[in-house]
Amino acid sequence: MDDKDERRQWLMEVHAERDRLLPLRSEATRTTIGMLRGNAAHASQPDLVPYLNLTYLMAVKEGRGEDELMAFALSLANWAVSAVVDLAQHTNRTVEQVLDSYETAIMAAAEAEAYEEDRADQADEEPP
Repeated sequence: MDDKDERRQWLMEVHAERDRLLPLRSEATRTTIGMLRGNAAHASQPDLVPYLNLTYLMAVKEGRGEDELMAFALSLANWAVSAVVDLAQHTNRTVEQVLDSYETAIMAAAEAEAYEEDRADQADEEPP
């Protein structure tokens, strides 16, 4: 099978999955809005938000099953794309510039964390 056939097959699978999940869209959107309302209230505690989000995802999976979780994830992804586009428009930046700023911040945080870990390791190695 060549690349074109593989892409066609993949697109057929994606369309079939989208059609299968489509009846769950309204509930997934309501679930997304509920999660965003609840968890965005804790934005001043950025270390807490990932745990709240994971708790929400786990509750959806446990309480509603894999299909609802997939529909919820699709809804979240759609909202994320829309939010980035809106942010870019309101800040007179391109989508790429917005994403680059987040990516740069993540890289800087990882570098700072690695630096602190190195310092801690060096402190552990130094004799008293």
